Amino acid sequence: MSLNNLAPELKVAIILHLRNPTSLARCSREWNNIVNLPSTKSKWLIGRHGRTHALFHAVRMGEPFINLDVVECLFAQKAHISRYFIQRLVLGFGKCDSRLIDLKLTHNMGALVPGRRKSIQNKIRSPWASNLSFDVYSRILKEGHDRFDGNDIPIRGNDMESFYYLSAGPLVISQARTKLKENKKEIKTLIRRYKFAPFPPRPKPRKHILEKKGDGNIGLNNTESESRATNFDDHPPSDGYENVRQLTVIARAILIYPKLVNVWKKNGYHEIVNDVNDLVMRGSLLILYPSSTSEDWVKPGLAQVIDELKDLILLGFKLTDALIGDALILFEHRLKDIGEILIDAFAAIRDLPKRKIISICLTELLNPDRNLKRHDLLDFVVNQIEKPEEEILSIFKKYKIVHSVANYREAFTKFSTGNMDIVANKSLSIFQPFTYLKYSPIVYRYTIVKFGAQSKATKHLMKEVTSVRIAITLMTEVLSQQMPSGLTSFRWPDSITIFNEYCKAKVPLKANFLPLFEKCQSDSVMKCLFDGYLAKLFGVKVDYQPQRTVRVPVLSSVDPVVQRTKKRKANTKEAKKEKDKLHQKWRKQFFEQLNKEIENGKFKESLQKFMPRTDKSMQEEEDADSAQSKRVSGKWSELR
Repeated sequence: MSLNNLAPELKVAIILHLRNPTSLARCSREWNNIVNLPSTKSKWLIGRHGRTHALFHAVRMGEPFINLDVVECLFAQKAHISRYFIQRLVLGFGKCDSRLIDLKLTHNMGALVPGRRKSIQNKIRSPWASNLSFDVYSRILKEGHDRFDGNDIPIRGNDMESFYYLSAGPLVISQARTKLKENKKEIKTLIRRYKFAPFPPRPKPRKHILEKKGDGNIGLNNTESESRATNFDDHPPSDGYENVRQLTVIARAILIYPKLVNVWKKNGYHEIVNDVNDLVMRGSLLILYPSSTSEDWVKPGLAQVIDELKDLILLGFKLTDALIGDALILFEHRLKDIGEILIDAFAAIRDLPKRKIISICLTELLNPDRNLKRHDLLDFVVNQIEKPEEEILSIFKKYKIVHSVANYREAFTKFSTGNMDIVANKSLSIFQPFTYLKYSPIVYRYTIVKFGAQSKATKHLMKEVTSVRIAITLMTEVLSQQMPSGLTSFRWPDSITIFNEYCKAKVPLKANFLPLFEKCQSDSVMKCLFDGYLAKLFGVKVDYQPQRTVRVPVLSSVDPVVQRTKKRKANTKEAKKEKDKLHQKWRKQFFEQLNKEIENGKFKESLQKFMPRTDKSMQEEEDADSAQSKRVSGKWSELR
């Protein structure tokens, strides 16, 4: 039995379970008609977003999704509308003057890359509710007029701002409790009579995790890779979602008067616990352990922390894995004092053994979406794990930090053979994530210091570090004025520095990564390959150990799991002569092995051209290493 032969009711049921029914609508004309029925759209909105936020998302999706029939179906199916919704709708409705936007951009920002200019223009021109048809806009206004005070409705008001003052937002917590109780009746009227509810929170983008998409390419989804440079502190924000600042007002009021949650739930706003879950749970911990304390403050014990969190759990809030990670970062400077209490409290709330909570902590801290600034937090967690290296390695694999050589080569080839105009090159959005490391530099440095250069975890990261460094060399061939500024000014220098540090530490490189160097045009990267890896990869034995002029990262207060010491040869004239002698011997052995092992003619030719340059740059290398040693020495002294 084919899907086309299903009863219409079953087809609608299938559609309601899909995150995005668009692909199903392309299957046939019959499916397309059912997907685009106003009743189907309204049911899908309510089922996916709830009655409180259904109308918001219908407006956000705009035409052709929303029309007068869809709005009528939403009201017929009891979708919620609030006075606050009407106020925000009036602020956003109406199209912008495109020519005026262009003139302002030219005056304030000067010449921009065309793609960047278009992105900014689209965000300014299409704020939430701006592209509604007039009949839809007037129908929603009429509904608000009929429900809320008729002509006396304060369209130019702001119920969110009213809630802020009624809930004593300007006052400190100790004073706010009394003030909020005085305004409790008016707050309940705002919720019950005028259906006040905040707009939904902005979805969190996954910034760093590469995935295999539907087209078979490895990269970030379009919605996840878009720039988030818009200033969302402005009110109202252009995308319509509620800002964290406004949601914090709601969370703070709940922490002062938790019964507000039940008032909202009785009013049909059941999504309240999901919308402000993280803010409420983090806020409760901050109230228990404030950043600045008074003289009469007493540190809460384990029992008090458990009781506070349990009260919130009973209201419907949840202690998620992400929140556990957030809590550790929130109190990273105070872990020695309250770290054990937090871990034990989380174990009690989640009804899990302590070792499982510790594992969750490490998994969350190593989430690529986080940007760790300090190594102390990692060390606090790692020191409580029985087999930390195995645990860390499994987490790296879970987040897919490293991909196969085949995937890397495919991405490199598509980009290098594509259109070099960065605007026209469609492969750029796929290739760009390959040019920066998924973690902050502290994770790579901590791993090599804690577990050593020969550890499995460090070797695993070396694969990513190497591929990223080679990808950067491909991107640098594009004209500098066309490069995304965020990469060149921040992420690329970090990636290059980590690659240099890993090479100097002699972190092993897998032989199957050697083909990636075929695309590399950087002398410095090729020198790292020749000096530290190529001989070993081809099985040529080199006994000489050159003097190490750049130090391996050193993190104070980190006790390495395995410590290794190596004797270094003095930088004497005899050592230099020995180096020159071994260099000539190695060149001869290398060319003999070259003819046997390498079948790729282009790669062989490139290597043969490169070899004379190694002789010429030997003295330059010594001078550069000496200068780099001084820079790195200064950098790592800050971490001590």
